[in-house]
Amino acid sequence: MTLLTAVEAAAASLADVLKQPTAPRNNNAMIFLVLAAFCLVVPLDLTQLIFACLGAVCYYVIQKMQRSFNAQERKKKSAPSLALPFPRRTGNRFPDARDGRRTPKRPTPLAKKVTPPAELQAQSPVVPVVAPTFQGVGLDSEMKELLEQIMPTAESQRGVDRLSEAIRFMLFSTLPDVEVMGFASSDLSRGRANGVAVPDVDIVINVSPAVMASKLASRPGKSNTDPRMLQKWALRLCADKLVSAGGFKFRRSGFRGSEPKMTLLVPQELGIFNQAVPIDIAVNAMAPLHSAALLAECGNANPRAKELLLLVRRWAKDRGICHSPKGHFSPYVWSLLAIYFLQVKEREEGALMPPLQQLEEVSKLFTSPVKCQEKIIIKDSAKELSPVMLLKEFMHFYAHEFNWRSQAVCVRNASTGTVPLTLPIHIILHDDGVTTEPGPSIEDPFAPSSNLGACMNAWSFQRMKNELTRAAELLAAETSLSKLLEPWTPDSPASPEGNSAEF
Repeated sequence: MTLLTAVEAAAASLADVLKQPTAPRNNNAMIFLVLAAFCLVVPLDLTQLIFACLGAVCYYVIQKMQRSFNAQERKKKSAPSLALPFPRRTGNRFPDARDGRRTPKRPTPLAKKVTPPAELQAQSPVVPVVAPTFQGVGLDSEMKELLEQIMPTAESQRGVDRLSEAIRFMLFSTLPDVEVMGFASSDLSRGRANGVAVPDVDIVINVSPAVMASKLASRPGKSNTDPRMLQKWALRLCADKLVSAGGFKFRRSGFRGSEPKMTLLVPQELGIFNQAVPIDIAVNAMAPLHSAALLAECGNANPRAKELLLLVRRWAKDRGICHSPKGHFSPYVWSLLAIYFLQVKEREEGALMPPLQQLEEVSKLFTSPVKCQEKIIIKDSAKELSPVMLLKEFMHFYAHEFNWRSQAVCVRNASTGTVPLTLPIHIILHDDGVTTEPGPSIEDPFAPSSNLGACMNAWSFQRMKNELTRAAELLAAETSLSKLLEPWTPDSPASPEGNSAEF
């Protein structure tokens, strides 16, 4: 056995020498190896000789394959890489310093690319945005049909009340003393505007500021007591709870306004509505309460006033000028514009709406005393006016008669004239960074020192005026409501002349 091992070792040595063609060969060493191999092989029998030869051949083949494989690896490493300049993601993380590799940096651009605002980046909607259609013929028939669709119903409000109770139950474990109120501003079964981002349901969650502060302080590293920050934190807390416990779907957040809010989608599986319904939720907000009070009290004072408020809000939603995060008026502000028009527009029937101080339920919400005025009685003839005529006059009033630069909308006293000294003036800066102009002045009747027109920018202000002009011309031409309420898209003209909207 020892002899066989020696023979195999000699054969291996001989193979190593033979497989190095580039190395200089020593003839004496070669002769010595051949003689040594001969001396070792002579005493062996035929079986041992065969095994020795097979071992030498196998060893040579294995060495040859290994050298070929090493040569291919060296060739791959020396070849230029065709991989992407950025690392490919592997597993659930990107390679970092712990992997022994450095992530290449992206090249720095020579100039910053300017992209249009998000609202003007047209995207193909999942559901096509189409204009509403009507079975009636003529503006009067179409208007009647539309009012039946958008008028809030008791059934819709009952559904919202059930939703409020369900939300309170979901939040009870986190906020035991929470109170929830809900307001419906349309018929939720069929009156939702097409392709808009403004829900017809407002949910207000009332939480004690002391409770919010204690809850926040109990979290490590959280001790901010700023009221607005507490409001935002509580809103996020409530939204997270509704998404996780109730199956609500998050849509968007709006933290830029005076009252932060979030938009959620109520799932149909909750069993309250027969379809998914978008809602706005806010914490300790007053605007939804004020908006609901105005709509209800205006309807009690004059049914035509409530109809005009609903028509104007629906038109603003469909035409894309009712989304406050984009610099437009909210539904609450559009309601104030409609009320002001009904108060100051001169006509034979007299005023269609009295000052808000004469509306008992609304006046209770005022935080400051209001000067008493002579009580205005609305005539019966004023309650029989055509909604089509009122909408025409509203559009014409703000498109051609109202001076947005020097006049202010003040519904508390129904006063006309210049901007009150107590109302801050909003100056709009144009895109060139030099040109300025006075923005709209709209007094909040429940906070007289607040200018609700301060949300406007140069683009939204111009687009609002273009939309008012477009609506006034379409109504004057007796055009169908389908054309008037045609949903606005970023690539559609903002006025009859074809002037595209610009930021």
